[in-house]
Amino acid sequence: MTATQFSLGGLLRRAGLSTEPERSRSGPCDARIARALAEFRNHGHRSVRMLDLDCADGGRLLRAAEAARALGFVAIEGRGVSLWTGGIRHARRQAELAAHPSTSLAFEIAEPIAALASEHDGAADLIFLSEPMPYPCSPLGAALARLGGRVLAGD
Repeated sequence: MTATQFSLGGLLRRAGLSTEPERSRSGPCDARIARALAEFRNHGHRSVRMLDLDCADGGRLLRAAEAARALGFVAIEGRGVSLWTGGIRHARRQAELAAHPSTSLAFEIAEPIAALASEHDGAADLIFLSEPMPYPCSPLGAALARLGGRVLAGD
């Protein structure tokens, strides 16, 4: 049995009671992701595996895969998870439309903590979070530390 990770901001947002601007949920911007990909490529890597926790409609992961192709990565793997069924359906459709031989993208309905539990140690090179970095002793924080990938969190 896995523990579900809740944040007060996430609960309030889902209930429509949040006073935070909607942009706070967007996670790392495309420029930060592109810089992280460029840094990873400059270290000699030719393949990259990305994990997007709470990917919504998959746009961030799809753009990251496109940026990785532009940087010359020859094998790009991405996994996006979200609890939003409509968003996952949309992401899958967009991934089919943007299919490329060097890219494998999968989108699934899952809790972030469950997705991290199913990951192998060190499997993801880049992990995208929509919210700020969780407290290190929280279940989500501990799971992220175990994986060891570079985490790009929201502001």
